[in-house]
Amino acid sequence: MTAAILRKGWCPSLLQPMESGDGWLVRIKPRAASMNASAVRELAEAASRYGNGQIDLTARANLQVRGLSPASAEAFAAIALAHGLAASEPGVEHIRNVMASPLGPDDASACFDSHAVAGAIEDMLASEMALRALPGKFGVLVDGGGVLPLAGVRADIMVRSAGDRIAVWLDGSDLACICGSAQVPGVVCKLARAFLALGRKDVERPRRMGDLVVRVGGEAVFAAADLETVILAERMHPARTPPVGFTAYSESGEQGAYGAGLPFGQIDARTLAALADLAERHGDGSLRTTPWRVLVFAGVKAAEAEALGDALAALGLIIDAGDARLAIQACVGAPACRNASVQTRADAAKFAASAAMHGLMVHISGCEKSCAYRGTADITLIGRNGRYDLVRDGRAGDPPSMTGLTLDQAISAMKERRP
Repeated sequence: MTAAILRKGWCPSLLQPMESGDGWLVRIKPRAASMNASAVRELAEAASRYGNGQIDLTARANLQVRGLSPASAEAFAAIALAHGLAASEPGVEHIRNVMASPLGPDDASACFDSHAVAGAIEDMLASEMALRALPGKFGVLVDGGGVLPLAGVRADIMVRSAGDRIAVWLDGSDLACICGSAQVPGVVCKLARAFLALGRKDVERPRRMGDLVVRVGGEAVFAAADLETVILAERMHPARTPPVGFTAYSESGEQGAYGAGLPFGQIDARTLAALADLAERHGDGSLRTTPWRVLVFAGVKAAEAEALGDALAALGLIIDAGDARLAIQACVGAPACRNASVQTRADAAKFAASAAMHGLMVHISGCEKSCAYRGTADITLIGRNGRYDLVRDGRAGDPPSMTGLTLDQAISAMKERRP
């Protein structure tokens, strides 16, 4: 196992822990967005025994376990590996960044089985030695559509439904390759190889597909991959409120999925273990991860949805789509992160409880790295020297319109921005 300190453009994995303000952290990347209840319980128990019991659900639908030591990270990794939660080779685990829409074969309305395709892509990544050179943030998205599509989510290579077909896009390009589900892993492999080959020609190698597309164009990437393309603007599903509560699989409404929102993406080990019990009692015995900081229970009968919701609310999770906390993206902040100078999650809770929100999308970042969220927001607050810089209608890297704000001043500025 190797370790590294915090640096931009690098991501930890189970076998490559990262040091942070509250100890070492590792990431669990559930295969095809799914974990069975038994594995969840083991993960929760190990997170409590070897870490500080605090777990984050990231924007990549990974689980980030915090508060480990170099020695305990080894013991934690052994348990995770024993339950099939990671690849045993560090080089494979480093690049095993495949995000899948949560329901997979459970959703008959989906264009294709996102879990099967995501699993096949992971198998391909494990077998292709040349792809070990991919950057740690390079990722693939597999979205079968259906009732819980990955709305508003992007990745370097995106596999999405295009009507009754499957299309493979590059981030930043309106070209796509049309193929069948069996051909998707091969297409992804060719595109990843093309990314590496073209990137070697630059003095400063691109770390993301979007950077390469800006430099050489999408047509050049597909040509290097020897793939035929069509002009097909990516069909992004409309952005939606994170899917908390019950979502029926079909018009009959008899069965569906139930989403439980994690306040600002955080959950403790004891609560996670309780969710495993609820998954067996009310669902199909699995938990599905999502990039919206929502854990999804699959196979929930409509008649049991209310009881499940009551149990989740009692655990402090979000089940109301109107909850203001769903509109706030916040990183872990100080003191857990060494780069942060503000307590982002405590401040986010104060913002959510204030009268400042009113339909605004807010991003609170402990520093300029913007780990929790890469998109634009109505209000972005960036911690700096214990105060906040404020960006309106932009991202953390954009020039701020106000600087050096206290918490109260930031809330007042947000009130002025209300629609």
